[in-house]
Amino acid sequence: MGMARSEGNWLVDIHDGVDHLEDNWSALAGPDNATPFQSYGFMRLVFRALLANHVGEPVVALVRSQDGRPVALFPMMRLRRHGLRWLYTDARPIDYCAPILAPSLTADDLPGVVKAVLAAVPDVDLLYCNRLPDRFGQRPNPFVRLPNAARLRLSAWILDLAGRSTDDVVAARHTNFRANLRRRTQKLAQAHQRKFSLAMGAEIDESDIAAFRELRAASTEEKGRTDILAQDDWSDLYLGLLKGEGGTCQGWLAKLEADGEPIAYLFGICDARHVVATLPASKLGAWKLYSPGLQLFADTIEHFRATGYDCFDLSIGDMDYKRRFGCEEVALYDALFAKTLTGRIYYLLWRLKIALRARMKTIAETNAETGKAERPIKKSP
Repeated sequence: MGMARSEGNWLVDIHDGVDHLEDNWSALAGPDNATPFQSYGFMRLVFRALLANHVGEPVVALVRSQDGRPVALFPMMRLRRHGLRWLYTDARPIDYCAPILAPSLTADDLPGVVKAVLAAVPDVDLLYCNRLPDRFGQRPNPFVRLPNAARLRLSAWILDLAGRSTDDVVAARHTNFRANLRRRTQKLAQAHQRKFSLAMGAEIDESDIAAFRELRAASTEEKGRTDILAQDDWSDLYLGLLKGEGGTCQGWLAKLEADGEPIAYLFGICDARHVVATLPASKLGAWKLYSPGLQLFADTIEHFRATGYDCFDLSIGDMDYKRRFGCEEVALYDALFAKTLTGRIYYLLWRLKIALRARMKTIAETNAETGKAERPIKKSP
């Protein structure tokens, strides 16, 4: 453990990793204030990767009340950007980059908590928190109610599974999408021997890990995207999850086969009763006709529904298929907090950018509505 500092009503312990914090982490993190990305097991692998690849300097702030009770955890990294010294909660593999706040904390408490964290870490100008979800389950996230937070254009998409039957989940899908998916599933089953399977953590076969990585590389290259599994900075993190090294946060790998040949994989993580799907990979070419990736999503959703999970999280990204599966949109925010004068200047410029972005969005929406109103109605002959 590094330094400890008291600021206002809060005591802050600063650590350079998470190894000594498992008990505090377990006491704080739950389904109403964290996702699997904030679990101890996942963050332990993230910080291991940060140290191994020098992506950033790990900094973890444990905030306690005056009676010593843990009330918040801020997993962060320190780095320099734009000539300024930053604390970031953001790292690429973390889809939701939210500090863990005890349910007892309110939005009124948070300015003091953030001030205490910034005061405890020397030589920084700014704290940046990115991709903060609007809520955890049904509990609002108080962080996004602060004036320092701004709505991102990007959203997340979550499908509620608790208490729902198979018919309920299928009925929530868009009508045309539901019919097309059913038809393509039937066609694949008629033309080939179709098989779905899913393995968790250490039960995942090494041959499937290799086949998944190969298919992921081929499909991302064909789509012109970057394959994070091929990046040295983060590949070990995913391999660690696939090999069961995430503690209570388990990696899982779903597979769809046709005549014994894998035609789609889907990787994700889960902790408690929350499932997140993150990395799909499917064969294209002649197989595209069957939409194997969407079929695998449907089978995986049903698997986790039947085994008693509360929600299936399709994570960040506004792809159309997430809406068509009947997912509910979860707004995402970022938040910026200044410590020094130079940090304050940057913060004011950031707020100006946010205001301009909101203004341009309003103008675009107004123009779109005006265009619809002025467009002449074509009469049928």
